[in-house]
Amino acid sequence: MESLTWQDALARMPNQRILVIGDMVADEHIFTRASGMSREAPLPVLQFVDRKLVPGGATNVARNARALGAQVWVSGVTGKDSAGQDLRRLLTEDGIQCDELYAVDGHATPVKTRIWAGGDQQPVQQQVCRIDRVERVSTAPALCERVVADLACRIPQTDAVIVADYEICMVDDAITAAVLRCARAERKPVTVDSHGNLKRFPGAAVFTPNQPEVEFTLGRALRSRDDLEAAGSRLRKVLDTQVLLITRGSEGMSLFAAGSDPVHIPALGDSRVIDPTGAGDTVSAVLTLALLVGLPPPRAAMMAAAAAGVVVRKLGAAVAAPAEIMEALASTEGPERDRV
Repeated sequence: MESLTWQDALARMPNQRILVIGDMVADEHIFTRASGMSREAPLPVLQFVDRKLVPGGATNVARNARALGAQVWVSGVTGKDSAGQDLRRLLTEDGIQCDELYAVDGHATPVKTRIWAGGDQQPVQQQVCRIDRVERVSTAPALCERVVADLACRIPQTDAVIVADYEICMVDDAITAAVLRCARAERKPVTVDSHGNLKRFPGAAVFTPNQPEVEFTLGRALRSRDDLEAAGSRLRKVLDTQVLLITRGSEGMSLFAAGSDPVHIPALGDSRVIDPTGAGDTVSAVLTLALLVGLPPPRAAMMAAAAAGVVVRKLGAAVAAPAEIMEALASTEGPERDRV
């Protein structure tokens, strides 16, 4: 039987149904132009130019899956504030289902504000500051019960679940246990992208941590390729997972899959990195979809690496379109690059 081409794999993704559960974050970008030095302190005065709000956190994972045509639901919490209302509107405009996006009284929608500055002779903006308005609180028991009940209804209707844990409020122990229990009962794979201890998600099918998150989970630094391979192989067994993809920034990614030797994938695309924000979100979304449509782990990881190479050349949390992923994959070497 002829194997899938990249194009065939991308063409199958609109048939997939994905639930993204996690911390809903509004990413605010304020663009400025340096206009001189302050008289009050030795610092530049920045003249406001523009403001842009984009979905971040778990909502960026959802946008990346939706950009490849998948049907996507989100499950998470916002406040009833303007940031929460804007976030819901942006998701709805993208065609993302928000039935399980809960607006809660007294809850402040997490907002991460990035300040960008340029100059008359510098058309490219550079990030000069980030301000986080994030309240780390526990999910109220009544809301937790409602989330668990809704998950029991929603997960059977999906093909995969992605948990995007930014350690803010949504992914607590009760909800984590409910996701894993229900997904296991329905035989639906779970992908985990967590900023915290990965051992909280035993038995999830796929993990996409970055190297510092792996080091945090294992409690030691990885200083060499041998360290990385030993840690990756050990962690995959500890987590009881089929696929562990460790993202390593400019060093690329390292894949540890059941029954296979480690695979190291270099960073794809050109060397221009404008903003790495949200690249990990892209990886978890694209890897999940690529595995769902039948790409084996090494090829699925390569597609995720190509998508990440696209978004880091964009400003802010961004998505990779199928044509952009195809272009990035076309630049990889090897006579079999278009097949798996």
